[in-house]
Amino acid sequence: MKKIYLLSSFALAGLLTSCYDLDTAPMGSVITEDQRTDIMEKDPSKIDAISAGVYANYNGFEFCYGDMLDFGYPAVMLQMDSRTADFLSGNADLYGWFSECAEYLDNTYNNPYTLIRWRLPYNIIYGSNQVLSIIDPETTDDSLKYYRAQAHGNRAFAYWFLAQLFQFNYVGHQDDMCVPIVTEENQEEEASNGAPRASVKDVYDLILSDLNNGIELMSNNSAAVRADKRYIDINVMYGLRARTYLCMQEYAKAAQDAQMVINSGAFQPLSSTQAIGPGFIDLTAQNWVWGIYMASEDVHGLYTLSGMLGSYTYGYAYAGMWKCCTNTMFSKISDNDPRKLWWISPAGVSNAQYYTQADGDATAYLEQSGFPPYSVTKFAPYGNVLGQSVNQAEVPLMRIEEMYYILAEAQGMGGSLSQGIATLENFVNSYRWLDKSNPYKCSASNTEEFIDEIFFQREVEFWGEGMTYFDILRLNRDVDRRGTNWEDPTYRMTNYAYYIPAESPVLLTMIPQAEIDNNSQISDADNNPPGVATR
Repeated sequence: MKKIYLLSSFALAGLLTSCYDLDTAPMGSVITEDQRTDIMEKDPSKIDAISAGVYANYNGFEFCYGDMLDFGYPAVMLQMDSRTADFLSGNADLYGWFSECAEYLDNTYNNPYTLIRWRLPYNIIYGSNQVLSIIDPETTDDSLKYYRAQAHGNRAFAYWFLAQLFQFNYVGHQDDMCVPIVTEENQEEEASNGAPRASVKDVYDLILSDLNNGIELMSNNSAAVRADKRYIDINVMYGLRARTYLCMQEYAKAAQDAQMVINSGAFQPLSSTQAIGPGFIDLTAQNWVWGIYMASEDVHGLYTLSGMLGSYTYGYAYAGMWKCCTNTMFSKISDNDPRKLWWISPAGVSNAQYYTQADGDATAYLEQSGFPPYSVTKFAPYGNVLGQSVNQAEVPLMRIEEMYYILAEAQGMGGSLSQGIATLENFVNSYRWLDKSNPYKCSASNTEEFIDEIFFQREVEFWGEGMTYFDILRLNRDVDRRGTNWEDPTYRMTNYAYYIPAESPVLLTMIPQAEIDNNSQISDADNNPPGVATR
């Protein structure tokens, strides 16, 4: 196991490349007590650089793998969406981006996508550990408390992400192997001697500990005010804890935390009329709780979420790799739901005025581009310019709408089905329904039907935002692409029309071979099985 010490400089560039330089991601550099004291006393501004470096991982280009398929967490979002049933990348073999994910060939121990899913969260963990190593946990300085709180939040998110992909959901798998735990307290020992896979329960215990610590550090802290929504604040903390409790089926606690974010009054869901047009590229949007900032220097040609998803931009969709929903999902969306206008109807694009606020004739643009039915038009082009060649677009990580869905699910599954249904109906009718005289009604008569409706509503709402695959794993759902436009030769995806039962091994990600080779406490026998997707 390599052991690398940061001896002199904590420059941002060094932080960002450190994990890629190591043979394995979890084991990283360590900070000595003398170095910590030196930073705190002589140049505390470096703490800000290291903390900023943690966030830079979210949109880092080739930080984890030396290829253009690695453009940070947005690339991971596309990986995850490509593994779902209702996210169709038409003609995925044309350029090959994320086709292995759609084909379920991406979970082998030496696959680049696997490496990215492993290294990216551990890069975030590594940077968070550095912040926590530098700042005394007993500090009384409010600004330093806020730095520590953000480090706890980032590390919690990273471990939550790992826990979703490297083991099945919490309930029923608490004692199963998850991922190695590396914190600021044990990182030096782990850098030398490796780390075993911790249990799912132990990983979730760490996630909750981080979130609880972060909330405590931010509470009644006048310095805990973020400059913009790329940074974690107390509402993000409550939102992350609500997600975590939902995974644990701790429904009362999930509902309480989701309600805290809603009650903050800091965010407002898009109205039914606002939801008609494209958007989802603006960090300042009223409904965004947390997102990834994208500066012009962060854009590397087409290798952004916008470049891959944007039907109104010059990118891979324009070149023929359309991103579409399935005909079955589209047909289930009510005509009274403004979100139905997030995809091109098979009837044509005559109603494209609803799809865009961009300058120019959107209908003509879509028709001339040759977009097939069900192509996504949810995401606006940069500057609202049709055919935009600049693929600069910020990326949502958490929206206030999610808190309403968490609240409804937690209520309905936590013992009050009628309350959960009422919350869901109230949200949809208030924010996702056009004909107020003909309100939405949830027809579920039991918890199984209710969770089906929750899954559907969330799938529609967060399509293209990297959320649905986590719901598939969390709710133990099958992935069924049969009988949809996956089998339509027009989309050239017939070979990927799989049916995969819930908890099939192929749904998990394998630990990379590089980690096994360099971690003496993880062997091939400890790895997840590869699994096979079959038609």
